[in-house]
Amino acid sequence: MLIPAFVDMRPIGRCNLDCPFCFGPRHEVPTMSRGDALKVAAALKDAGVRGVVISGGEPTLLPYLDELAAVLREPGESGGPPKVVLSTNGLAPLRTMERVLPHLSWIALPLESADADEHRALRTGVAPHRERMLALLGEVRRNHTHVKVKLGTVVTRLNVKGAPEVLSLIDDNCLPDVWKVYQMSETNYGADNRGWLSIGDEEFEDVVHRCADAARERGVALRVYRNRTRTGSYFFIDPDCEVVVVDEGGERRIGNFFDRLAESFADLPAPVEGARNAENFTGTYPDESPDT
Repeated sequence: MLIPAFVDMRPIGRCNLDCPFCFGPRHEVPTMSRGDALKVAAALKDAGVRGVVISGGEPTLLPYLDELAAVLREPGESGGPPKVVLSTNGLAPLRTMERVLPHLSWIALPLESADADEHRALRTGVAPHRERMLALLGEVRRNHTHVKVKLGTVVTRLNVKGAPEVLSLIDDNCLPDVWKVYQMSETNYGADNRGWLSIGDEEFEDVVHRCADAARERGVALRVYRNRTRTGSYFFIDPDCEVVVVDEGGERRIGNFFDRLAESFADLPAPVEGARNAENFTGTYPDESPDT
C-alpha cells in the first residue's frame, strides 16, 4: 500500500463533547493502544508522509498524546519530520497542552458562532466551551508562537446567522492564520442529524460570502470545505486501525492499516487522489503565511 502524503490519524472516538454534526468515529469505539499508535507513527514516517492530523474524537484524552506527537516530529528514514497538526476542541487543561504544543506545527480549534446560544447548541456537553477555547487560543498566541492556528467553523442550520461573525470574538493579536469554513459532512453523527442540521448548497454559499467579507476585513485567510470536494482527499486511520477513505458514497473502510501495509501492490487505495489529498492539506495548513 502506498500511503498518501497527508494522513488523518483518528486514534480515539471518545470525546468530552457530544456535538450533533460530528463526522469523527463513534464515541464508543475502543481507543487505539499506545503500541499500535506508535507503530502507525513509525510506518507513516518511514513512508515519507509530509503531514499528519491527529484528531478523533478528542485526542487530548489520549494518555500518550504527547509521546505520539513527539515521535511523529522526529526525522524519519525518508527525510525530515512530518508537519503535525492537532485538531482539538480546546477543552484540555493547560498542563496537558503544554506537554503537546512543543511538538506541533499547527493547532486546529473550533468556533461555531458569535452567538452564545447558537454555539452552545452545537458544541454540547461542556460549558463554557467557547470561553475555554478562546483562552487556549490566547495561550498559543502568547507563549507558543511557533504553532500556527487554524480556526474551524462548521455551518449548519443552527448557526447560519452567527457563523460569519466568529472573528468578532477574537482580538487582533490572537487572530488565526487560517479560518476554514466547513459545509457539514453527513457522516456518522452528522448523518444521524442531517434532517434538522443540514443546509443546501445555495444557503451555504451565502454564508461563505459573508464569511469572506468578514475575513477580508480582519486580514485573515479564508479557506472553504465543500462536500463535493471530499472524495479522494482523505486517508483516515481509525481507532481500530482500519483505513477509511471517501468516495461518492461517503466514508468507506478498506481494511486494517497493518494488513494493507504488508500487501505487495503499490497503488493508492481508491479513491485517494494524490493531488486532491495534497491540496486539501496544504491549502489548510500552508508552509508560509497564506495570502489573504
